[in-house]
Amino acid sequence: MRFEIIIFLVPIVILAFSSCERKKEEIKTKNQLISYLDTLEQKYENACIETGLANWNLYSGSGKENLDYAKKKFSEIFLNKNNQKLIEEWRARSSSLADDTLSRRLELWWRCFLGGQIYTDSIIAIKENNLQKKIANFKFKYANEPITLAEINNKLRKEKNSKIRYKLWNVVSQLSAEAKEDLVELVKLRNEKAKSLGFYNFYSLSLYLQQIDEEWLIKTLNSLEEQTNRKFQEFIDASKKKHRVKVIYPWDFEAMIYNWTTISDSYFPKDSIFYILDKFYNNIGFKTDSLPIKKLIRAIPFGGLNIGIKIPDDSRFILNPIDGIRFYQVAFHEYGHALQIVHTNIKYPILKGYEWIPGASCGAYSEGVAELQTQFVTDPEWLKKYTGASQDEIDKYIATKNFGEIYAMRKTLKDFFFEYEMYKDPDQDLDLLEKTMYKKYLLVEIPNNTPHRFAASIWYTMYPCYYQNYILSEMIASQLYEVILNKFGDSRIENPEVSKWIISSLYANGEMEEWYIRIKNASGKSLETGAYLRKLNVIK
Repeated sequence: MRFEIIIFLVPIVILAFSSCERKKEEIKTKNQLISYLDTLEQKYENACIETGLANWNLYSGSGKENLDYAKKKFSEIFLNKNNQKLIEEWRARSSSLADDTLSRRLELWWRCFLGGQIYTDSIIAIKENNLQKKIANFKFKYANEPITLAEINNKLRKEKNSKIRYKLWNVVSQLSAEAKEDLVELVKLRNEKAKSLGFYNFYSLSLYLQQIDEEWLIKTLNSLEEQTNRKFQEFIDASKKKHRVKVIYPWDFEAMIYNWTTISDSYFPKDSIFYILDKFYNNIGFKTDSLPIKKLIRAIPFGGLNIGIKIPDDSRFILNPIDGIRFYQVAFHEYGHALQIVHTNIKYPILKGYEWIPGASCGAYSEGVAELQTQFVTDPEWLKKYTGASQDEIDKYIATKNFGEIYAMRKTLKDFFFEYEMYKDPDQDLDLLEKTMYKKYLLVEIPNNTPHRFAASIWYTMYPCYYQNYILSEMIASQLYEVILNKFGDSRIENPEVSKWIISSLYANGEMEEWYIRIKNASGKSLETGAYLRKLNVIK
């Protein structure tokens, strides 16, 4: 497969070079530059569409996927050194253009040429695509019978026997054993490419492309760990007492949280989710019947997955059939992604926020405005209106849900710092690193004979250097939901003005501004931990 791609790619790239060389000589004016970018961005959008469709077909099972062909389309753009040189030259002159939109297009193109050199590297692409397909198509077995990730998660929550939970938890290690060697090789390849571009490693490059300050990020995440440590330890101690056990292991958390923080799964029927989505979002002003959003329920290696095929004309999402309120939270999150995509009102493809090329958008922002929608599902007023739960049940859930939220945050910290340290030194003992991270962030020991699980995470393959975005997204969502509470008060779950504010403040202008500027403009302040910690009931 590698040779097939290289053989067919070389003549295409050569033709692109010669064609672009002629264009480069002619681009002497601002109007010529705009025309050039318009043509380049049409090619870019076509490649985004091909990649979106390939990923949709892979996970939806609705057609033939060809990830290699899709990435080849990007290669024709981002492996072209003359394209890159032209962008660099005009970006350096952007201040003299007196055109904010054009300057922004040049800035994002410059970043995409950095990220695109890794994304379209033929060796990295083949390794990444093969590993992605291996993970997506892996067949898990439990007691010699097929089992899906959704079934594992559902069983872990409700299984009362810790020994059985241990066996269920270890099923994921089947895939990790198969994927570990390939993952480590992929990490090394990404690092080598990032270093050739002048960065310490691939993680540092990834953060730069998303305009996330690395020093600020590590300081912020360490602060969240420190401020939630005591409350999380209290939860562990209380769980030991409640269940009369001396030791808690990582495979016990889901069941213990389910017992602490439960609201009946019967209030969240899977077959009603799309009806509920339409009903609620119509009430706050979204015209759901006319939105080009496709919905599907299917077992996948994610809780859920949204793909913007063509922005703003085609967005599709898949939900993994897990049980209970978490299913609704995932559904609202993925629908939040779709809402952003179909309400992006900007004509330039490079500014639409396509997710494929690092540098084109900030994952923390897109996850944050998606997670904003999830806040409604745990709002007591929403629960009262859209479920059959009694007021007592709702009050109990609201009072105890912080245990699960703090656990989820600290689990994500574990995943982030594991990957962050893995990119620093992929040759270290990664099995030991995983155990160390469990102890530091989840405050539990893993027995030495327990097989590793880390390589089974499709995020390390398909969305590398991404886990910090889920914590930043919680900070963003909490900060923005406080704005909604302050602006709309008791009418927040039925006021059509809510959608207007969300669309105009968070969606419409795409990537015209940096993500942190959009947060500050919408909330009145820079992103900080305060709202998130208040949500977790750590501070008042």
